[in-house]
Amino acid sequence: MIINNVIIENFRCYYGKNELVLNNNGKITLIYGDSGYGKSSLLQFFRWMFYGDPDFGLNNDKPLFNLSAFAGCKSGEQVRVSGKIDFEHLGVKYSLSKVLYFGYALNAKNSRVEKTDFTLMHLIDNNWQPYNGDIYNKINMILPKGLSKYFLLDGEKARDIVLDSKELKKAIHQLFGLDAYANALNHLGKNSKRNSVLGYYQNEMTSKMTQTINNMSAPEMQENIQEMYETIELMKEKRKDVMSAIDIKNARRDEIFKILGQANNKESINQLLKLNYDAIAKNENEIKEIRHKIGDLFYKYYPYLFLSRKTSDSSSILREKNRMFNSSYKNVFENLSKPLLKEIIKKNVCVCGRELDKDSKDKIEAIIGVMPPDSYDYQFGQFVSKSKHQISLSQIMIMEYEKYLANITTCEKKISELEVNIHDNEEELKRLDDSKDLVSELEQIKIDLDALSREKAGYEGKIAQKKQIYEMANKQLNNIIRNSKISFEMTEKIDFFEGIRANLENEKQQREEEVKLTLNKCVRDIFKKLTTQTELDIDQIQFVNDDFSLRTTYLTGGQLAVDEYSYVIGIIKALQECKMENNENPIIIDAPFAFTGNAQSEHIFKTLPEVSKQTILLTLDLNKIKFLLDDTSLYDFYVIKNDSQERATLSKGGPDDITAILEKRSVLK
Repeated sequence: MIINNVIIENFRCYYGKNELVLNNNGKITLIYGDSGYGKSSLLQFFRWMFYGDPDFGLNNDKPLFNLSAFAGCKSGEQVRVSGKIDFEHLGVKYSLSKVLYFGYALNAKNSRVEKTDFTLMHLIDNNWQPYNGDIYNKINMILPKGLSKYFLLDGEKARDIVLDSKELKKAIHQLFGLDAYANALNHLGKNSKRNSVLGYYQNEMTSKMTQTINNMSAPEMQENIQEMYETIELMKEKRKDVMSAIDIKNARRDEIFKILGQANNKESINQLLKLNYDAIAKNENEIKEIRHKIGDLFYKYYPYLFLSRKTSDSSSILREKNRMFNSSYKNVFENLSKPLLKEIIKKNVCVCGRELDKDSKDKIEAIIGVMPPDSYDYQFGQFVSKSKHQISLSQIMIMEYEKYLANITTCEKKISELEVNIHDNEEELKRLDDSKDLVSELEQIKIDLDALSREKAGYEGKIAQKKQIYEMANKQLNNIIRNSKISFEMTEKIDFFEGIRANLENEKQQREEEVKLTLNKCVRDIFKKLTTQTELDIDQIQFVNDDFSLRTTYLTGGQLAVDEYSYVIGIIKALQECKMENNENPIIIDAPFAFTGNAQSEHIFKTLPEVSKQTILLTLDLNKIKFLLDDTSLYDFYVIKNDSQERATLSKGGPDDITAILEKRSVLK
């Protein structure tokens, strides 16, 4: 799926009709919105359109429609909430449209839907025609709902995402074409499974047999065996659900033990935080000192650097015959240098923003003193001649300036890394502060595990009992079939389909393993680009579990976010490497940099366009990627404007908007 155009009207905080025109050439669509302006509502809009489930959360009681639009309604009128998404999939153009009409009511909470319209059109032979199948099922085939929380990701809730491994596996199977094997195997079935190919032929055989087993005819025995098989399979599924619940409880228990075990280390974490804050202060002071040195360089060498540019095309000593040439530069030199230095003395403020000290004033005044007077003929040339050494030295000092800039960059990088570490430690402290509540949760987990273990044991006992009876009955039936005069042709067909089933099972396992290895490799490759952790042996990490879920290693903050984004981008990369047709799903992330530091944020921003054909990022953290925003080839920019909580609008933004936002965020910080 590649989205071309989006129209959102009166949905939640979005007032009136708003349009997004999205590119599909790899550039990121960067949408800026301040806190509470409507970023999360935009993500909810996509979920509402695609799956009918906006996922507002348990504590959100605001209606679907825009309250300002509702306030403008009169008795007998309706509020129109609509959405339209134009997209392409496998070369076919689609237009998804949804409209709800809410009736007038004195209280917004009492308003009800009076009319709905939900359509999916597709372009066939240059004619738009309605899709007559199940629309939600069609969307689910394109972008499985089991993966929606990854591809429509809330960055602030990344830690809370716990997908049902069964649903996730089903979604991955669908994306990578593995569901075709599952469907074929289900269709072939087993002898004991009714409504399958093998079950059909098995029933055909037993229906022609006249022998009895324990006062039961062969067809009746076959029927009982099939019912028993289905009962066993159902109990296996329930046991699997119980085992999954046990795994989740055990993982949470281990996490709580780890948190409680670290509670004693709270003081050491606080000490680490203090060291980090001290290190940040030290780096900030170092940056300040370096900027002072840059200011000193400016005052001491700027006039000579200027002269070196102006005299580079002339001889080192300008003689009388160059008088006209000299005079043509006289005003330029005075206007750009001498007045500038005089103005700095007058304002008593350095170019780097500091207040001038006595040494700096003396240096500047000394430079002004040796500069040529306002009226001269040949003094300019004499000044150049006398200043040859200073000009040469000033050219050398350019390298010193570059070194200072490099040092500032290094300090800023250290500060960014320290801020990420501080964020993770503060998050850890918050978790440790909640450790008292965890003790009672641990007790409840113990009670739940005991109950689940008993339930699991109950299922295992029943399965073992039923399985024993099933195997015995099946063996008796097979003995009768072998000794009967049943048609050789029927047995041959059963053997044929059983052979096909065995081959398909083998192919399915091989293909599943191939996809798992490719996905793990792709996630690892992306992780290497995103992570800032240098101590890891990344090639030894298993990122993808057997059920295709992401590794469940204990992670927090930026580390967890990098894992999540590596998995999402890795799926797209794996689809491309496996040469799957459906390899162009968009990635939409709200608050992508909520837990990542500057370096991690920049890595994410640069890596996404390399893999994903379409990415939409909803953020207020432009400062974390400010050094990349000059490269407009990476992104298109939109701004969410909000006069009030119920009047949000979307508009195309430009460089001036970005500059204003960065300056505002810098002042607030």
